[in-house]
Amino acid sequence: MTEALVKRGLKVTIVELQEKILSLLLDSNGSDIMEAVVKKAGVNLATGQSVQKILGKPDNEGTVGGVLLAKGDQIQCDLVIMAIGVIPRTDLVVGSSVKINRGIVVDNLMQTNVPDVYASGDVAEAYDFIINQNRTLPLWPLAIQEGQVAGYNMAGKKTVYNGGTNMSSLKYFGIPIVSIGLANPKEDPTLEMIIKQDVERNIYKKIVLRNNTIVGITLVNSIERAGVLFYLMKNAINVKKFKQDLLSDDFSWATLPTTMQRKMSVVQ
Repeated sequence: MTEALVKRGLKVTIVELQEKILSLLLDSNGSDIMEAVVKKAGVNLATGQSVQKILGKPDNEGTVGGVLLAKGDQIQCDLVIMAIGVIPRTDLVVGSSVKINRGIVVDNLMQTNVPDVYASGDVAEAYDFIINQNRTLPLWPLAIQEGQVAGYNMAGKKTVYNGGTNMSSLKYFGIPIVSIGLANPKEDPTLEMIIKQDVERNIYKKIVLRNNTIVGITLVNSIERAGVLFYLMKNAINVKKFKQDLLSDDFSWATLPTTMQRKMSVVQ
């Protein structure tokens, strides 16, 4: 939305509750790159803040004239756009026997705890193969997969949902970004980070490993290897023998061990 408004010639300020923008997709280093790109485009940033009140114009309280931020600052504006996440619409089953947590809890068939009652999409609390537990993942591609699995099972064809995880792919102010799995994990001694950065070219790449398997992928302005990296992640491939090559410029399917290439060809 910010990019679209800037392209229309509007002066834009992003008010972000977190200290960094895109904090669900990027760690501090990746966010710093994108902050510089956004600022260069003329966008103002107010991080670590939230909008407490929308103010009217002095001569017309019914028309937007500005906002009051949590720290007391005021920003004059003519338009306010809010995007604050997704809340699962569980009201349909409130008061019933269907189990609800943050969303409607389902098994690997997308079936709820009540036989023959299924849920999918943003409302479903389904399996995340990276954290190995159920949670809500409001993502369109996963909603399609979950809906297909639910539909097959409702029609009598047993089909298993193998799980999804956080996945985002976008181009923001000309910079392509791919973020999958644990992009910005908290301090954890079981995790290993492999990072490669080129500040001049706005390139940032990070792989997060646990027990030599990929559990997080971040690619900023260099996304060509996303497919093969995601394959390694999704199939929990042990990358110990070549993990230092994962972020090299020439890393590809062709550089993988021959035995692994054969296995991948069979699977594909």
